[in-house]
Amino acid sequence: MRLAALFAIAVFAAGAAHASAESAALRESGDWRLSEVGGKIACTLTLTSQTAFAGFELKAPLACRLAFPPLKAVAAWSLDERGDLVLADAKAQPIVTFPAQARDTPGKGPFETRAPDGKTWRLELVKPAAPDEPAKTAPTAG
Repeated sequence: MRLAALFAIAVFAAGAAHASAESAALRESGDWRLSEVGGKIACTLTLTSQTAFAGFELKAPLACRLAFPPLKAVAAWSLDERGDLVLADAKAQPIVTFPAQARDTPGKGPFETRAPDGKTWRLELVKPAAPDEPAKTAPTAG
């Protein structure tokens, strides 16, 4: 009986953590401008709310991956327990972490961090993801 209760609590806690991660992903998903602070290089990354092995799917054009070489290995994004935005490889190993405490407004950015190549990167929200439209129903005959 105790084992069943412990299992139920574990399942509930895992579900709550998953729901929290999904709501955070919805808050952060959208198009983000990645730029080099003091530089002339910038491109747009899309942080989606689609789950991936290492968090959520990240879309980066080839030109962006070439302009920011550390992005070549990035496969996903996530938020860690502190609220830091983490870009990770396919094995869930962090490549770049943008600290949450540097942000002015939660969910709005900008994030700023030192990249693996020693340069300072800024990540700013350009366009939040559109909320899902409610399902359309067929008209009823009446």
